[in-house]
Amino acid sequence: MTEHAFTLETLFAPLTPEQFFDAHWERQHWYLSRGQTGYYEGLISARDLEGFISQSDLRYPAIQLAKGGGYYPPEAYTRDLKFGDETFHGVPDLQRISAEYRGGATVSLPAMHRTWRPLGLLCSHIEARLDHAVHANVYLTPAHAAGFTPHYDVHEVLVLQIAGRKRWSIYPPPLALPHRTQGFSPQGYQVPAPIAQLELVAGDLLYLPRGYVHSTTTSDSYSVHVTIGIAVYTWVDLVREALQACIANADLRRALPPGFASRGDLKSRLDSTLRDVLAGLGSAVDVQQCVDAFTRRVRSGRGRQPDAFRADVTVIDPDMRLQTPAQHLYRLSREGEQTMLEFNGHRYALPATVVSTVHAMVQQRQFRTSSLPADLDAEARLTLTRYLYDIGFLTAAAS
Repeated sequence: MTEHAFTLETLFAPLTPEQFFDAHWERQHWYLSRGQTGYYEGLISARDLEGFISQSDLRYPAIQLAKGGGYYPPEAYTRDLKFGDETFHGVPDLQRISAEYRGGATVSLPAMHRTWRPLGLLCSHIEARLDHAVHANVYLTPAHAAGFTPHYDVHEVLVLQIAGRKRWSIYPPPLALPHRTQGFSPQGYQVPAPIAQLELVAGDLLYLPRGYVHSTTTSDSYSVHVTIGIAVYTWVDLVREALQACIANADLRRALPPGFASRGDLKSRLDSTLRDVLAGLGSAVDVQQCVDAFTRRVRSGRGRQPDAFRADVTVIDPDMRLQTPAQHLYRLSREGEQTMLEFNGHRYALPATVVSTVHAMVQQRQFRTSSLPADLDAEARLTLTRYLYDIGFLTAAAS
């Protein structure tokens, strides 16, 4: 597979994404045994990771060590290197890392979607489809080692087993669908009987809804897996947006009655007034404005696609073939008198004079500036094209 092949469809096959969301999303864990050990090779491989750790000069916290349910302090496996007058901090000591790994430690590579392009493209694709925030962490565990102790995550989890094997014990959630502010606390938690015990092999996939407690071990094989974490926005987050909007309502800015926390006779008044406020929330705030502000902030906060530097750039000329991105990667919308382009985590206000030309670009997908409609003069079209190319919205079309 190429680096562009991994989508929700390829992750969930033979299920469609719609079947997955209908049957499993936020409901129950799901294990998919494929029997195809090389299924994820186009995404990342154990050999890729060996080279990445050995040669990429990672810095803490991009590489971490964990054992016994906790993470090592960075000074246990990193060092500072002097080079002339400069000091490079947090440089991994591969000898120490290898020794700890041989002793049962797990190597963790958090947020690897930022540095490994195929994972970045997959996370960007999932974000564009779901509108929830997505990240990718990688874990390497040696044979005959325990991974993390029982815990739950506050995000949805997709486990992609890349190489080797890992045993998973899954326990019922002590808290259904925890919010991201309701992290797992081991204090007082009694591990119940597992509801499932699975051994993932290369090519397999495991889905865990947030809140499902899990622990892992390896047997006679090492393990490499990718965790795709989906940090969901919830109705609580949208309600908070509405509550924040209440600030605009003068009645709701009035002070609570004097002595409200001390006088027992005021409690019933607080209760009844609060019920009235909550019941009338829809009329107290502009609900449509709240929804628009919330969804706009979510779109603008999406993770950016991985950037790439190229030395062989070409100055854009009128006859160069260009292309716009896939439709799910951007959004054009009207806001008052402006047209907004939302792309790659940024919002760009487009002058009214160029909007029809931009629409012509996206309708054609591939085009030459010289062939665009003459709504703008030739120099203005070239200036617009170069600007959109500079922000990454336009790219050179494959010949």
